[in-house]
Amino acid sequence: MKLVIKNKKFRLPRFRLPKVRTDFGFPTIDIAIPRVVSKISVGGHFKKMAGVSISIAGLVVVVAIAFAAVGVEQAITFPTAAEYTVGSQDKVVGIGQDLGNSPETQTLKLNIGGARIKGIIIDDLEVGSSAVSESLKITTGSTSIWLECDEVIIDNLVAPSLTIKNSEIYSLTVNDNKADGNSFSPTLANGIKDITVASTRGAVDMPSITKSDYDRIWIDVTGTSAQCAQLHIKNVSAYGAPVVLDQIKAGSLIIKNSTIGDGDGIDSADFVLESTVKISTSSLTNNTEVPISVK
Repeated sequence: MKLVIKNKKFRLPRFRLPKVRTDFGFPTIDIAIPRVVSKISVGGHFKKMAGVSISIAGLVVVVAIAFAAVGVEQAITFPTAAEYTVGSQDKVVGIGQDLGNSPETQTLKLNIGGARIKGIIIDDLEVGSSAVSESLKITTGSTSIWLECDEVIIDNLVAPSLTIKNSEIYSLTVNDNKADGNSFSPTLANGIKDITVASTRGAVDMPSITKSDYDRIWIDVTGTSAQCAQLHIKNVSAYGAPVVLDQIKAGSLIIKNSTIGDGDGIDSADFVLESTVKISTSSLTNNTEVPISVK
């Protein structure tokens, strides 16, 4: 810019405003991770040995776990073949005991002395073996100890022979059976009690024994008599060994629709009710003798 005063020129100085430059940014934070520096030098041979040692240790752990798993025995639960014991204080069937290396490894044995049981239900089974003397049996070991049941039903049993002895039955019904020889000689007697189980409160709740196979089923009453509301033996097929029921007191015993015989002819009875079976009343109808051989 020029300014003229009386023919004289003056030059004014130039003014420049300074430029303000502004930059915004986040501060940079540098974090250093410390390193551990070892001055120990490990040779290649040592590294190989350490690797081998770790591998062996891992293998040992795996083998130990495998052996531990093999060594764990699963609890035997009812009605797997085993020996089970229930008594007067029991409400359920407990863990079974392995029968070991006996020939009857597939036996289902129930020790029920002193027990009160809602029901012993045996249904849809196959039993029998050449290694046993009975395929199904009830024993007590004493003439003063009994299995006392409100109701006993044997329905559709197939077996080489059936024997009932040393029992007291208030009402006996035997009908619609076929056998390779019958021998019915129960004794009519006074004073036979009508066994009645009115309440099952506190009784053992025994699961049904169904859809399986055993070399034998053994119900043993030892020490004290046992009670049950029901004993049902239904749809059981037995071979190789007889069915023997002993020391039973029952309000009613019904045997029906069964096939009994070992093929030795009708003159040698295979369906036997011994004279030691005492009864109050009986009905024996439509029981036929035919040649039968259960194999």
